[in-house]
Amino acid sequence: MSKPPIAAFQDHLGDFTASPRLLLLAGMAAVAGLGGTVAAFVLLKLIALCTNLAYDQTVSTVMRDFPARLPLWTILIPVAGGLVIGLMARYGSEKIRGHGIP
Repeated sequence: MSKPPIAAFQDHLGDFTASPRLLLLAGMAAVAGLGGTVAAFVLLKLIALCTNLAYDQTVSTVMRDFPARLPLWTILIPVAGGLVIGLMARYGSEKIRGHGIP
């Protein structure tokens, strides 16, 4: 039995027609991308707010540069954050236990 010529396969592989469902999928992808962008923007603003509250005692969402030298007491800020997270992991919900961010 002989194999069919390659040209017969090329017609089948060259069919790149798109159905209207592709537009729906593209719209869903655009909405998901926009949602991810908004979430990242909000997260950056929250990080700036928490950093400014902890280090400068100001309410601002503008990211600032750190000075060349920080006071020695600022070492306690990440230590306090680590203790809070450790207590939450130990005595809090079962869902936050594990390595990294479960």
